[in-house]
Amino acid sequence: MGGLRCSRCGLVLLALAGALSCGVDEDVLAQVGRQRLYMAPFQVYVGEVTGEIWQGVDTRAASRLLDQYLDQQVILEAARQKDVGDVSGEGRQRPREMRLLLEELCGTAPSPPESMVEEEVARRASELRPARAHVRQMLVDSQEQAEAARERLIAGNDFVEISREVSRAPNAAAGGELGFVDQGGLPPEIDEVIFSLAAGEISDPVKSPSGYHVFQVLEVVPAGPPDHRELEVAVRAELRRKATRTHLRQCIRDLASEIGVEVQTRRLWFPYRGKYAEEQDEA
Repeated sequence: MGGLRCSRCGLVLLALAGALSCGVDEDVLAQVGRQRLYMAPFQVYVGEVTGEIWQGVDTRAASRLLDQYLDQQVILEAARQKDVGDVSGEGRQRPREMRLLLEELCGTAPSPPESMVEEEVARRASELRPARAHVRQMLVDSQEQAEAARERLIAGNDFVEISREVSRAPNAAAGGELGFVDQGGLPPEIDEVIFSLAAGEISDPVKSPSGYHVFQVLEVVPAGPPDHRELEVAVRAELRRKATRTHLRQCIRDLASEIGVEVQTRRLWFPYRGKYAEEQDEA
């Protein structure tokens, strides 16, 4: 009987061990430096970012999200090891705090060479800039509401006041301000209406999937060669953004290599195709 009782105990222990091993939520996801990451927080992260249950996210999206999640954990672990910032607690930081940590860890990206700026400015200077219009809008639910708002505008009422009163556009409180838009950059039915108006004119109601729009054009800039100074400023800013993205991507890759990242790909519920899997394969 004693042997039988022990045998039964052994079976119970094996069953319990098997049940625990099936609990994927508590399994280790990855080792990042000295930090052990578990599956459940990543699954919560996937749900928060996508608004879907984690099991329903497709492989490509899940791989991309795991890359982003691991990048954040690499930054936090590097900050801990290098005593940069305050990353105590749960390890969840706001985007602004993450940017500050990354800037402190990685430093400032090198400015693009002047020769590159001059070359890109010269290339774009030969291209005609499309016509542009400075526009503001109202967005309402029905054609009747749009026509009533338009009649009030034609009667001389203030656009900003009416926008704040009746519009449901996200920018209604700012008077429906859209800034300058390029011809050809909007849905055709809206683009055609806006660029048929002269400065100061108000459109008839325009139907779209969002509702009914009323537009006013404040200024029209005809197509032509771009302003050289504006072009140089825009090109310099664009190249600086690209250089910063490249610099930070390489910095995160270097930090990951320095502190070590090991992903437990077999425990994932999807076939991981991200960059950390590629780096493990190369190693």
